[in-house]
Amino acid sequence: MTRFNKFSRSQIFAQSLLSILLLTACSSPNSQSLTASTPTAASNASAASNTLKLLYWQAPTILNPHLAQGNKDFEASRITYEPLASFDKDGKLVPFLAAEIPSLENGGVAKDGKSVTWKLKQGVKWSDGKPFTAADVVFTYQFVSNPAVGATTAATYQAVKSVEALNDYTVKINFQEPNPGWSLPFTGSNGPIIPRHIFEKYNGSNARGGEHIRESFALR
Repeated sequence: MTRFNKFSRSQIFAQSLLSILLLTACSSPNSQSLTASTPTAASNASAASNTLKLLYWQAPTILNPHLAQGNKDFEASRITYEPLASFDKDGKLVPFLAAEIPSLENGGVAKDGKSVTWKLKQGVKWSDGKPFTAADVVFTYQFVSNPAVGATTAATYQAVKSVEALNDYTVKINFQEPNPGWSLPFTGSNGPIIPRHIFEKYNGSNARGGEHIRESFALR
């Protein structure tokens, strides 16, 4: 009985080893040949490597970035709304809704550090066809700075004294005192501009109401 058990185990081990060797010998050349002879596989792999997919455990609940409760809302809103500028991977400002980045050289940044003037891109339209103008930037500040709204981005605008439209495509931001952080308001994830003609009726305690949430999803 003992010899039979030993013999059976030896047979099983030998057969298993032989099967593995046969499978390896049969499958390896075929897989290499398939990869080498299929250009589509290479192109699909290249396309996949250039695509970033983000998976969230929770769906966005609102597309107004100034009422966002987390990254799910901030990042979803960027599909629809853009800031005047944002930062690239090297930390440099890149214009989005702005025509150029303000500087001391072009006169956009005041020498006393108490204001910054942005020139806006012309010909930009909201998804409903209404034109984007400096009035939308002014309204965005009014919305964010309104305590009744309770904007989650309000801290970014605490240093701002006022925002004024010099014309339809030029907006001036005045600071309460010289501000080396002039590039923070209206830029990055806390800076998207929202359309006045859609949200001006929600500039108050009704900002978080159900109708406002529906409006934020409708304009996309």
